[in-house]
Amino acid sequence: MNIIELVFNEYYYLRQTIPIFLYIFYIHFRDVDYPIIESLVKIGLVAIGLLSTYVIVGFLSNIPFSELIPFNWQYSGIITWGIFFLIYYYISNKKGMNELTAFTLATLATLSGGWLYEVPFYYPISMFLTHTSIFYFNSQPVCLLLLICELKKMNLKLNMSIYTTLSLFIIFSMNLFLNGHNLKNLIGDIYNWTFRIPAILFLISLLSGIKIEE
Repeated sequence: MNIIELVFNEYYYLRQTIPIFLYIFYIHFRDVDYPIIESLVKIGLVAIGLLSTYVIVGFLSNIPFSELIPFNWQYSGIITWGIFFLIYYYISNKKGMNELTAFTLATLATLSGGWLYEVPFYYPISMFLTHTSIFYFNSQPVCLLLLICELKKMNLKLNMSIYTTLSLFIIFSMNLFLNGHNLKNLIGDIYNWTFRIPAILFLISLLSGIKIEE
């Protein structure tokens, strides 16, 4: 079994666990200037970048996803969130956040985004409680709350960009809830690449409302 198979075999457990422990680590070391922390962040970024590149190459080569990675998922999901993570990290870092803060916010945003976009059409009990978590609750909505909490600490101010993307997300979500099946039939395969976009734009717009104090 290679490392990719190992990671994806434990995907649901890791998705529930890693963000919480990363946040705890971040709380203790966010103001500490340890070169080893910067190195760990860079290793994480390289790993995500390599995985995203690996999957993109597989997609462009028309390799069935299940042959590339033995996991019940689609190219659209892993490519979209991999690129989103790197963009969120880049913008956060350019805002003046240190490497650990930017990496933590990107993790929280990616995990919460993976939950947020599903709300209009997927709402079993596992959206909130799940046996795959040692905490018995879904950590993804918790990640959203932690993300907003951290941005509030950075003096998050609502602006037109945030209002606009939030409105877009709400309108799109309402249409997805009421007419999701018809929309999927109307636009075909493009649907899989577009229905995460409103949630992504909203999460990215939140960064426009913060100002890092020097």
